[in-house]
Amino acid sequence: MALKSDHPVTIQRVDAYERLLEAIIFQDLESGSVLDEKQLVTRFGLGLASVRDALQRLAIEGLVDRRARIGTMVPDLSLRELQDVFEARVELEGYCASLSAQRAEAEHITAMEQAFTGFEAAMSRRDYRAIVSMDFKFHRALAASTLNRHVERQAVLLHNHASRFWYFGLPRLEPSALVADIQSHLEVVDWIKKGDATAARDAMGKLLGHFPENVRNFLNAGINRKERNNE
Repeated sequence: MALKSDHPVTIQRVDAYERLLEAIIFQDLESGSVLDEKQLVTRFGLGLASVRDALQRLAIEGLVDRRARIGTMVPDLSLRELQDVFEARVELEGYCASLSAQRAEAEHITAMEQAFTGFEAAMSRRDYRAIVSMDFKFHRALAASTLNRHVERQAVLLHNHASRFWYFGLPRLEPSALVADIQSHLEVVDWIKKGDATAARDAMGKLLGHFPENVRNFLNAGINRKERNNE
């Protein structure tokens, strides 16, 4: 969630955070890799102070790890993290959907409805970055629609973590499963528009409940393959 400020230093630091966050989600900065601040400055065309500020924020949020004698690392995708993130999301984003049904303004509903515009073309191109970006727009609009900045901040943070798994899992999903997932997002919006807080919460729980199992299977397959390669 970008900060709203016209101060140039603040804008630079927010931009650095968003760009490094995106690189982590899209595996441009790979899981398990050690991050060198000067290399990040050169690679992304950012200032050193902005990179350090972004890494500090990402560390606080658990999106990078800082380890003695090793440095700053991108955490591996793990089954435990998958479980923790989605258990929390089911509760928090279910609450977001409930609040949204009571408070959402027209601009929030429009943003959610339009978030996945063009997803068919993105699917045909196998443009998974575009699809994840659409998912970002939806969930950030949902979080904003609660009109509660503390709930919004925590929901966005959890979604940032979940997006790493989403991007990992997307290429492995059947197209029909992806279409069904997007339709489930739009079902949540329908209940929000109707002002039905209970149905909106239930629809969000249904949406979030099935995905971890798919990714768990993909992660298990990858872990088993890696172990076989190391034998």
